Amino acid sequence: MRRLLWVIIVSLLMASCSFVSDDGTEHEKLVTPDIILENATYTLGQTGEPPIFIKSSRIELYSDDNRAITEALSFIQYNDDGEIRLEGSADSSEIDTESKVMKLDGNVRLAENESGMMIEADTLMFDSENDEVTADGNVKVVSDDGEFEGTGFAGDLLLSSYSFASIEKGVFRL
Repeated sequence: MRRLLWVIIVSLLMASCSFVSDDGTEHEKLVTPDIILENATYTLGQTGEPPIFIKSSRIELYSDDNRAITEALSFIQYNDDGEIRLEGSADSSEIDTESKVMKLDGNVRLAENESGMMIEADTLMFDSENDEVTADGNVKVVSDDGEFEGTGFAGDLLLSSYSFASIEKGVFRL
């Protein structure tokens, strides 16, 4: 009976999400990726939709969390005619592999070639399923309409429309 009690206690301790060290500090349980890929290509998408092809110097995949972490990435998406529709790059990203939302960080560049829109930012959220882009920090957008810099950016790539909460500077092209 005692042995069974110890097995249950040890099992509960090992299943916990955190532990307390001898000095009383609480620590999170270490989460490790299922797989780490170096200099790899990853395809984000499902059958019936145009996939996004991601190249990265390092990809960490966490299947339980539906998450991929990348370093030094570039990505590309083709339209139905096989032409480049969308391309971009960033220093790093965190990708929700289920919702296909990409949080891009550091030297972010995203170009939507069909409309001629190019977006540069420090950090950017790209919902690839809905073709929506948002960024809170500084953003620069270059398009056929002109060149604009501001903060609080929201864009719809399907409609080729975008807005800023605050525009620092801009030039309209007629």
